[in-house]
Amino acid sequence: MSASDSIDLTSESFFANPFPTFERLRAQQPVYFFEPYQSFILTRGADIEAVTKSPCFSSRRANEMLGGLGLLGEDETSKKMLATWSRLVFFQDPPRHALLRQLVMKGFTPAVLERFRPQLASLVERALEKGRRQGEMDVVADFAEPIAINAIAELFALPEADRPQFMHWSKDLLKPAGVGVGTDEARNSVRRTSNDMVAYLTDLVEKRRAAPGEDLVSQLIAGEDGNPQLAGEAVIQSFQMIGAGFVTSTNQITNTVLALLKHPEQLRALRQDPGLTRGAIEESLRHEPAILSINRLCVEDTALNGTKIPKGRFVYAMAAAANRDPAVFPDPDRFDLTRTANRHMTFGVGAHYCPGASLVRLEVEEALRALLTLPRWELAGRPYDYRGSNFQDRGPSSLHVRFPSA
Repeated sequence: MSASDSIDLTSESFFANPFPTFERLRAQQPVYFFEPYQSFILTRGADIEAVTKSPCFSSRRANEMLGGLGLLGEDETSKKMLATWSRLVFFQDPPRHALLRQLVMKGFTPAVLERFRPQLASLVERALEKGRRQGEMDVVADFAEPIAINAIAELFALPEADRPQFMHWSKDLLKPAGVGVGTDEARNSVRRTSNDMVAYLTDLVEKRRAAPGEDLVSQLIAGEDGNPQLAGEAVIQSFQMIGAGFVTSTNQITNTVLALLKHPEQLRALRQDPGLTRGAIEESLRHEPAILSINRLCVEDTALNGTKIPKGRFVYAMAAAANRDPAVFPDPDRFDLTRTANRHMTFGVGAHYCPGASLVRLEVEEALRALLTLPRWELAGRPYDYRGSNFQDRGPSSLHVRFPSA
């Protein structure tokens, strides 16, 4: 693929349907140097799995990533932001990563989430009230976002009055994920948001330390206490789980609904056989994932698929492309709820497999259960777009759906 054949990986049309571009790259240049980001784009499942497991590609990349996005300076706000982000489990390599992951995972065990299911079901029913009452809603703003923010907020026992602020913060924090922030105003906003959220959570942790409960903040404090290596992690990891969990869940619920609307025969099959629900969740995660890519920093000159990747370059391992790799999935563009051996990469591979994956699955499951009580779904005819999407997260910014009674 020559320079004259360069492709756009940042347009709204790309995010609306990146899969033809991924197919072209996979066939012609599976390790593609994308000049605007000075980074390599990977589209083959085998290469992506190799990178996520190789010590040549590091997760300790906060300084390089934030600096490359123009978010760091010599000011105190920038320094505080870097100090926080450098400690997130997302930005760790072994052995530190394993220690932090063990701390975080205590809040996402099957037993914890199953106890949470009735509470989540109640949140979903509340979110569906507008759709039931009016026969139409924006699946993003009226349904998926309230489910996502209230689910994570309930697990962390965040006061209800503060939840709109957390939703605003979460949206703001994800602006730099894989895509340039763009303006000084936006960069300053991300820095302020990061530090404001940490200040809030620092105060919250101190209150829970004095009066612990059954929430995830209290569990993180309990895991931190007595272990000098984990001092202060209750604040830092709460910051990550709340910030990252909201956008991923919102997009996956929305993407699942849209995928079923685009494939009415699969929606009919699901209505006729609720036993296909788990298959619907996994197939939507594969076919229309909320996560577009996994990025790593090359820390040692290496070759991948015949292409040299120099030390210091970023690679974007396109998990969404791996999910449509014909070497892994037969007929990969087909949306099929009965697909078996659905080994998608949406939540990562190996040690960095997403700690919140089970929560996202549970939220999508309960969202589908409630929505399927409505006899019909149809797109409301209003346009939807992918303006909020980036290399990290992909989902429509709105999705208007009608639920006619007849």
